[in-house]
Amino acid sequence: MLLVFAHLLAASTALGAIVATDLRLLSKLAEDRTRIAPPNEFVARIVVVALVVLYATGAALVWQGALEHPDYLANPKLQAKLVLVVLLTINAFVLHRLTFPRLARGRRVARWHASDWLLIGIPVGVSNFLWMFVAFLGVARAWNHTVSFGDVMAIAAVVYAIAQGAVFSILAVAASGADPVANPRAAFVRRRLASLGNLGRPFAPADDEPPPRAETPLRHDAPPRHARDAAATAAINDAIAGASAARRAQRVRGRRPVTG
Repeated sequence: MLLVFAHLLAASTALGAIVATDLRLLSKLAEDRTRIAPPNEFVARIVVVALVVLYATGAALVWQGALEHPDYLANPKLQAKLVLVVLLTINAFVLHRLTFPRLARGRRVARWHASDWLLIGIPVGVSNFLWMFVAFLGVARAWNHTVSFGDVMAIAAVVYAIAQGAVFSILAVAASGADPVANPRAAFVRRRLASLGNLGRPFAPADDEPPPRAETPLRHDAPPRHARDAAATAAINDAIAGASAARRAQRVRGRRPVTG
């Protein structure tokens, strides 16, 4: 019972971090020059720790199931799940070694090269598909010993094609223009996707865009600027003259002879 709970908790934590990251990327589509940044270090650590816990608890569950049922590993659904978990781990190394360093360059999506589309779009699509589908297989108890290995992998291939197409479509929208006059359809789709990423909240200004300054009401009784500058200059000159007079008086007193 505790192993199942820990396994479910780790999967939920990783999925939550991934979904939150995807929503943050969608919200970037509200910007004209869309740049996609890699996940921050804290989110990456969450996913890595969750993956380690999933490996540990999953291995313990498989070992426990094999002790209780000799044909436990003969389940085609479980075999397909183990293969997909291995692919997920390989893809995680690709993300950290190739995809995230390219995203860290800060290049706009509109200026991506063909290699960027391949080394960013494909691993991201594979990651989203594998995490979701493996989590689904974990709760698809009705498929145990009823669905063949080939059928599970065929369904996985169809789901992956849909997920990869969605990722490339979103990246194509991010690479398009955001001008509602020049590209009305692309701008409309960008606003809709950004609204989805923001969970319906109004768009926040970009990180490099300063907030608008509040206008200061004019005071009709305030003196003109040149008069204020002249008054300040006169005050400074008076202070300097007073300090010089005080120093001269002090020197004169110091020169007087001492009488006894």
